[in-house]
Amino acid sequence: MKKLHILILIFLTGFRSIAQDTSVNILVRADDMGASRSVNFAAIESYEKGIVRSVEVIVPGPWFEDAAALLRDRPDLDVGIHLTLTSEWSGIKWRPITQCPSITDADGYFFPFVWKNDKSPESPYLTGVSWDIGEIERELRAQIELGIKRIPQVTHLSEHMGCLSFSEEAKKLLETLAMEYNLSVDLSHVSRFPQWSGSEIPASMKVENLRAQLEQLPAGDYLLVEHPAYDDRETQGLGHVGYENVAEDRAGVLKAFTDPKVKEIVARRGIQLESYRDFRSRSRADTRPPVSWVNPEIPQMSGLSHHILKSKAMGHDVGFVVWTPDVYQEETEQRFPVIYFLHGIGGNETSDAAGFSSRLAAAIERGDLSPVICVFPNGGRSGYRGTVEKMIVGELISQVDTQFRTLSNAESRGLVGFSMGGAGSVYLATVYPELFSAAASMGGGIRLENEELRKQVETSVHVWKQRDVGFFLVNGDKDRPQAFKEFAEMLTSAGIDHQLRVLDDTAHNLGHYFDRSLPELLAFVARHIDF
Repeated sequence: MKKLHILILIFLTGFRSIAQDTSVNILVRADDMGASRSVNFAAIESYEKGIVRSVEVIVPGPWFEDAAALLRDRPDLDVGIHLTLTSEWSGIKWRPITQCPSITDADGYFFPFVWKNDKSPESPYLTGVSWDIGEIERELRAQIELGIKRIPQVTHLSEHMGCLSFSEEAKKLLETLAMEYNLSVDLSHVSRFPQWSGSEIPASMKVENLRAQLEQLPAGDYLLVEHPAYDDRETQGLGHVGYENVAEDRAGVLKAFTDPKVKEIVARRGIQLESYRDFRSRSRADTRPPVSWVNPEIPQMSGLSHHILKSKAMGHDVGFVVWTPDVYQEETEQRFPVIYFLHGIGGNETSDAAGFSSRLAAAIERGDLSPVICVFPNGGRSGYRGTVEKMIVGELISQVDTQFRTLSNAESRGLVGFSMGGAGSVYLATVYPELFSAAASMGGGIRLENEELRKQVETSVHVWKQRDVGFFLVNGDKDRPQAFKEFAEMLTSAGIDHQLRVLDDTAHNLGHYFDRSLPELLAFVARHIDF
């Protein structure tokens, strides 16, 4: 009877993962209008003849007025103000539209980069100076107000080169400005489109790469950001150290965006091309219930219990589930390692508790795994960042270590997660390398375009190597198989123990991940945590 109950739980877990919305929605965005006339017309062509549905405009750019005129003639084209604090190209420069000497060089231009560029260490960069947040705010307000004045259909804000991700104060400023000017669009549920382009990928491969990703893209909402341009004399004058093939590279993007086969795949698969305006309308009409932070109804299963954390970080109670093995009650003095399992988007603390715990129980019974405690936090739709991140690392871990007989040290603590939770596991292990000894992701991913996150990885590898931290990274061949490619390359280069797996004939289905990778995943995690 016990085995039948476990099989039913496993079946329901797999069925829940399958029975999801099958639609594919992509927000295709073309960046950097205003930087050059070639970029302006390439972005328009990508919209009129291709799959682009939103464009971003650099207001201080030398060709901003030309971009604004083109966009006023196309009121249906969605537009974002591409907030700008850098001027990266060697052959052309732009200045702020206000007086802000703390964020400009001796000639009055924006600095080339936000962070230090290792390929051009002599180049000045924003985070290397004593920037003034008041001057930054004044400049960004001026950019927003001029952009709105010239282009009536502006719907949102975005960051050129991640220019506001360098400090918490700057991030908060972005949120404040977006809300104040009513240019906020909730994309917290939207995933990054799988990698298909980038300066390191030959232009000749971009069309085929985009076709391939569109053919295999699973259901969900995605953001695809790229930079179309023409390979002409104007674009050939753009570039900086480390990125000299700008014209060829961005012409490859334009070709992919307007490729007839790409448009045929979009039509055949019923892929919806959406804009920020569409996502904004949808989020306002969103009928999803608000996140329920306390969900005490859990399956009747041995060792499973529901608990409440009175979270100061969140400002309200948050539920979590704990599973303890049979031996926990029998050996009243023994202490146990802890695995934190992070659920996917749309889930809560109860979503995967029974399914994953039943697999743990079976592995322990077979002798494949020594007894462990498992904790299931409620992460809402947070991506395990922000206040949820603070709640887990600053409050939940200490409460669990106080309330249960854990081995309360980093060497006996691991992370496992699915989808959003898989990405969250890797993220938390990266930002808090001293707190965990293993992180495993099923169907997740990590994007390292954010220079701050990349630098965090580079900083953390020294701690990981010293502490023998390991990463188990598994995706399906139909579920972003390249999602950890760049991260895994960095782990390999640093000599960090990891396994990178791609499962055959596997889409975004937790039941399939359990069946096809969990024994190996648990064995890997067990090697890296102390019992």
